[in-house]
Amino acid sequence: MTKYVIRRLLWAIPVLFAVGTVTFFLARALPGGPFDFAGDRSLPESVVRNLERKYNLDWPLWKQFLAYWWDLLRGDLGPSFRSRSLTVNDIIKQTFPVSFQLGMLSLLLGLAIGLPAGIIAALNHNTWLDYTSSFIAILGVSIPNIVLGPFLIWLFGVKLGWLPVARWGADYTEFYLGFIPPMTAKFWRHAILPTITLGTALSASIARLTRASLLQVIREDYIRTARAKGLRERSIILGHALKNALIPVVTILGPLFAAVVTGSFITEQIFGINGLGRHFVQSVTNRDYPVIMGTALLYAVLLIIANLVVDVLYAWLDPRIRYE
Repeated sequence: MTKYVIRRLLWAIPVLFAVGTVTFFLARALPGGPFDFAGDRSLPESVVRNLERKYNLDWPLWKQFLAYWWDLLRGDLGPSFRSRSLTVNDIIKQTFPVSFQLGMLSLLLGLAIGLPAGIIAALNHNTWLDYTSSFIAILGVSIPNIVLGPFLIWLFGVKLGWLPVARWGADYTEFYLGFIPPMTAKFWRHAILPTITLGTALSASIARLTRASLLQVIREDYIRTARAKGLRERSIILGHALKNALIPVVTILGPLFAAVVTGSFITEQIFGINGLGRHFVQSVTNRDYPVIMGTALLYAVLLIIANLVVDVLYAWLDPRIRYE
């Protein structure tokens, strides 16, 4: 297992280089440039040339490419073209912990609701419990965040006045460990509505996949054999069926984790959260090349790590899987 993990980490280096290379040239292939517009008006040509000279955008592409990777190896992701007072390192440092917290809470909520709902539906196949669970799961998948978020704001924030409708409760003026949510009433009050908005769709997807996977597993021959031997149903489900049924669920958790912890643009926009998702999307519109590169590489790193963890969990869920 150790050799496998080391080999995967070494393979991550050319993968990240390939992602960075493709992103670098695709970003610059987009029409327009980072200084074409400033607000609602165009900048004078002389100002644009001075800005391009300042950020070395007048260099040949191959020279810009080599300079970017040289700075990246030294830990410098470059300046932001639009947020002039911030570097890409500053943007990620300030916004990623917020998106990480929102994503992790939403993912935990999705697992806490989706796994039990899927298991109950599968074990009570073709009963009212199954139909009810399936209906709620389809409803959760069908309602987009852009509809659910404003509805929750209107109900719990405007009408009932129970919860705040915007911002995030954590204070990141100082970046401490940052990834652990501060257990304060302010934090949780701000976190409830966006977590439910983002986590509901996750729980619905997880519930549907868990139900379908568990239904397939409990019809396998080894499950019938275990029942024929007189094992208790609880032991059969928890000890034999559930582990194998979780393999497809764990498979989707890798990319799902990387997606939610880098921020959901829609949810962050609805609740006014200063997360990474907003910068991830707006950097493309603004042609902010360093931010595009930084967020893309961060997403790639998280995706590689998440998929590696998923592969390790495979071996724990199914003892037949060996990594040599």
